[in-house]
Amino acid sequence: MKAMLLAAGRGTRLGALGQTLPKALVPICGYPAILFGLTACARAGIEDVVVNLHHHGDLIRRALSDDAVGGTLGTRVAFSEETELLGTGGGLAHAGHLLGEGPVLVMNAKVVADIDLRAVIAAHQASGADATLVLRDDSAARSWGAIAADADGRVVAILDARSPRPERGAVVERMFTGIQILGPEILRRLRPVFSDSVRTGYMPALREGADIRALILPGYFAEHSTPERYLAGNLDLLRQPQLLTNPPGPLTGIAPGAKVHPGARIIAPVRIEADAVVCEGAVVGPEVVVGHGALVDSEAVVSSAVLWPRTRSQGQVRNCVVTTDGQV
Repeated sequence: MKAMLLAAGRGTRLGALGQTLPKALVPICGYPAILFGLTACARAGIEDVVVNLHHHGDLIRRALSDDAVGGTLGTRVAFSEETELLGTGGGLAHAGHLLGEGPVLVMNAKVVADIDLRAVIAAHQASGADATLVLRDDSAARSWGAIAADADGRVVAILDARSPRPERGAVVERMFTGIQILGPEILRRLRPVFSDSVRTGYMPALREGADIRALILPGYFAEHSTPERYLAGNLDLLRQPQLLTNPPGPLTGIAPGAKVHPGARIIAPVRIEADAVVCEGAVVGPEVVVGHGALVDSEAVVSSAVLWPRTRSQGQVRNCVVTTDGQV
C-alpha cells in the first residue's frame, strides 16, 4: 500500500509561524512535523510515500530529499506539485499517477499521533470496506464536523449525509483525525480540481450505500494548526514523552553535539538539539525545546518555549515560540 502525506496547505491558522515555514516542517521536539508521519509509515512497512507541495514546497522537497531521511527510514518519497491549491480531494486526484488505483493511506503532515498504521491497514483489508476513517473521542466533535459510527464500526453519518444501511446498536459522533484509507471506489470520485475529499468523495458514496468503516484512536493526537496548539503539542511531549510509542527519535534530553556551558542551568524536561549553544549563566527549562543551531545567550532565562533552529534568545523568554523573525 502507498501513502500520501498532505503538505500543500498554506498553514494560514498558524499565523506568523506558517509564513516562516510550511506546516509540514514546523519542528516538534526538534523534528519536522512530517517526520512523525513518515516514521509511522515506515514502521507499517509502507515503502512509497507521496507528498503534495505548494506553500514553501521547495523547503519541504529539500528537507525530505536529505539522504539521511530516506536512508534511515527506508522510504521512497515522491512529490506532487500543485501550482494552485487543490484541497484534499483535488490533491489526491492530481497525485493519482503516483498513487495508482488504491487503496491509499492518507494523513495530514502536521499531525502527530500515537497510532499503529500497520494495524489500521490490517483492519481495512480484513473488513473489505470501501474506506476506513480513524476517529477519536472529542467533546467538541460537532465543531470539527462530526462523523457518526454505529456499534459495529460502520460509519452511518458524515455531516448531513446518512447511509441507507440500517444502524446497529448505539451510534456515537466523533472527530475525524484525517488519518484514512481510501479504496478505489472513493478515489474514483475525486477530480483534480479544488475539492474536499469528505464532501466530494465520502458523503456521496455514503448516501449510495458505500461501506465506510471507523477505527477509534485511543491514544495521543495533536494537529498543531494554531500557534497555541503548536506550542502546547511541544510542551505536552516534553512533559510526557511516553505519549508516543515510536517517535522519530528522543523527545527529551541533550543531543550529542549540543554545546551546553557547564555554567548554564538546565531544568528538565528539555530537548536541546545538535549544534545548539547554551551560554554560561543561561537558564533553560523547564519545558523548552532548543532547535538545531539555536543560541541561548548568557543570562537568558527561557521556560515553556520552543526555540526554532538558528534563532537567538536573550533576556526573559516564556510561553512563546521563537522564530528567526521574532517571538510568537
